Parts: sequence; structure tokens; C-alpha cells
Amino acid sequence: MLAEIDTPALPYGISDVHVDGVNVTESHLMLPQVLNDSLRDHAKRVGVSLASLCHLAWAQVISRTSSQERVVFGTALFGQTQGRSGPDRAMGVFINVLPLRIDVGDRSVHDSVLQTHADLEMLLDHERASLAFAQRCSGVPAGTPLFSAMLNYRHNNTPSNENKSLIGINVLEVKERTNYPFVMSVEDAGVSLGLTAQVVLPFGPSRICG
Repeated sequence: MLAEIDTPALPYGISDVHVDGVNVTESHLMLPQVLNDSLRDHAKRVGVSLASLCHLAWAQVISRTSSQERVVFGTALFGQTQGRSGPDRAMGVFINVLPLRIDVGDRSVHDSVLQTHADLEMLLDHERASLAFAQRCSGVPAGTPLFSAMLNYRHNNTPSNENKSLIGINVLEVKERTNYPFVMSVEDAGVSLGLTAQVVLPFGPSRICG
């Protein structure tokens, strides 16, 4: 899958994957309920996870911003064996990031999302692999990043009783940062979807989010 990739798909040509977060800006958007319901209904009809649809959509964004049809980006995995209830249940916090290749071309949306779903399930078989190993499997020259964009799909429908450990603690501010300059987080609350884009300056996250 990665051996054919010799040129990374870098959004806006951004290649620095060692950012410290200082020059990263953030934008958040809640999807309209009508769009949220439509996406969930479509995923159910096709027989794939909502995560698969979101990964395909993110591949389209990267393709448009990098002028590449063979797209590779990082996706966040738990890094431990799951119950195989599907890739939408296995996406989560930033524990292990592995590359996902999605070819954006003349294939129909239906076929593309089915392929994306299959590729995500296959990627779970390698969830403990290191990113360095994955890079060596590609045709990208050493010293050149395989990708500079990533997607984090996570479920936020955490029961309120799991937050009891925060009783008596005043949370002043919460910031999430990675070393990647072009990041989209999808917050799936079960009945709603939120998007959080983090992009290094001078590029605007609101344009990516909207």
C-alpha cells in the first residue's frame, strides 16, 4: 500500500512535522443537525462506519490542498487490541499514529468509502506498528516526512460518572497539540459531530473546518 508512495501529499506544501504548537491556531465547528443525521444515515445505508466517511472526506481536503491524488495521512489509533467492533470504535486519543493511504480519483463515492472502511479495518491489524517502520515501507526518501496531516476520530460520549475524579478541580484552560501542522479532530458525541481544526500559521483553521 505504501511502497508506491514516493511523494508525500503535503497540504499547502507544509513539511515540518516537528512543530511545538506555539504557532498553531485552532477553530471549532459543530455540524448542523441535519448534516449530522444525513451522514449517519448514509453510513448506515452503505454499511460502513461514520469514521470511514470522515476519513474519506479528510482525504479529499488533503488532495485539494496538496494537488495529489494518492493521499497519505496519519490516523490516531489506541495502540492496543480492541474488540474489533469496527474502526469507528477504535479511533481515539493520540497514542499511536499510523499512515492511511486513500486514492482520490475517478472512483465513485460509494466504492471509495467501502475501500476506506476496508483499509481502516486492515490498519487495525498493524495498530502496534511503529511509524518509523511504516515510513521505511514507503517509497518516500529518508528524511522526508511520509505525511504532515492527521485525523483524530474520537467518541466523546463519556458517561458523566467517569468525570467524578474532576470534582473540586477548576479547569482553567485545556489545549491539545501534536507535532503535526495540519490536524483535524472529529468529536463524535453519538448524536452530534464536532470538528476541531489545528493549523500552523499563516494558514487559517476556520477555512479548513468550514
